[in-house]
Amino acid sequence: MEAEALSSEQVKNKMEAKRLSTDNPPGFLSRALPAVVPVLLISIGYVDPGKWVASVEGGARFGFDLVAFTLIFNLAAIFCQYLSARVAVITERDLAQICSDEYDTWTCLLLGIQMELSVIMLDLNMILGMAQGLNLIFGWDLFTCVFLTATGAVFHILLAVLLDIEKAKFLGQFVAGFVLLSFILGLLINQSEIPLPMNGILMKLSGESAFMLMSLLGATLVPHNFYLHSSIVQ
Repeated sequence: MEAEALSSEQVKNKMEAKRLSTDNPPGFLSRALPAVVPVLLISIGYVDPGKWVASVEGGARFGFDLVAFTLIFNLAAIFCQYLSARVAVITERDLAQICSDEYDTWTCLLLGIQMELSVIMLDLNMILGMAQGLNLIFGWDLFTCVFLTATGAVFHILLAVLLDIEKAKFLGQFVAGFVLLSFILGLLINQSEIPLPMNGILMKLSGESAFMLMSLLGATLVPHNFYLHSSIVQ
């Protein structure tokens, strides 16, 4: 009898909570924040100086020849991020758990190696991009810039490990927001002129631009971000 009374009391409390939530629906801000926070965390994988260096160098050397390819790469990245988040929300599992359940050990091992290589290339891209930026701003030699950038990256990881998960997330969001704001302010201050005539050709590939195209592809499609996105949205 006591268990039945307790069960009925729990049902009553749930119904009361549901009625209160229906009477007082959450505002726009409370509904938007759960979606904005994962976006800021995921944007860290896309907003970094290495990708800017690849994009700026491609535009400076080849003009508008790679614009269409870059647009296709970005649309593909957005679509893959959307699919990874969608699958995680529907299945209530991230991509790593799904791969572990659906694939054999060797396939999972190959996917793990792919993710590690993706992370390594992303870090290398970021370090080289920041080192080149320090070299252009302060005129230091490239070895010193690479050493300082790599040291800063290691200390950032150690700081994130020492902090708890919430503070680490806040730190990542702050860094992403600061970098994005700096990029926007740089564009506004620079006010570079965009020539109107583009000769009507947005897809022109040559031997030299093919290497730059591969760099843009690697800077845009980052597989490990798909796993991270599917884990964060849960």
